[in-house]
Amino acid sequence: MRTWSRFVLLSMVFGTTVAIAGMADPKAPPKADAPPPPGLNDPGGTTTKPQAAPNAAAAAAAAPASDADPLAPLPKPDTRIVRDRADRDPQAMQQRMAASEHTTRHQGDDTVDEYKQNGHVWMIRIQPRNGPVETFMDTTGNGRLTRDPRQGPVSPVYFSLYEWN
Repeated sequence: MRTWSRFVLLSMVFGTTVAIAGMADPKAPPKADAPPPPGLNDPGGTTTKPQAAPNAAAAAAAAPASDADPLAPLPKPDTRIVRDRADRDPQAMQQRMAASEHTTRHQGDDTVDEYKQNGHVWMIRIQPRNGPVETFMDTTGNGRLTRDPRQGPVSPVYFSLYEWN
């Protein structure tokens, strides 16, 4: 850099510093210094709670809790599987199945039972000729049929290890 550009740069920095210092409020009281840390053998400090007014308890009960941390993580949603929910007892299921419109049809070797309420399918049971019954239910009410969690976390998978004729 050349000398005159250094001079211009330094004068701009100096001018900005003076302008910022001049913007400080002259009427503001000076800040107090922080107290020194306690010594190693000093007893801990004690605080006294201010006496609350008699109406303060009623005001505190009416006011919402403002001491809750706004940055605290939200509580996790209920992720228990459906069989843990209280509304999945067998009697309620039998009553809902009895109140539903029931149709049975055959698809290949499988027997498919459909249960409808208000024109919407809420449960399908598939009984293969050889194998366990599979149940699919609309547990959330969004129209998507999901596997019944009472049947376990894994669908049964069968492999043909050996086959003849």
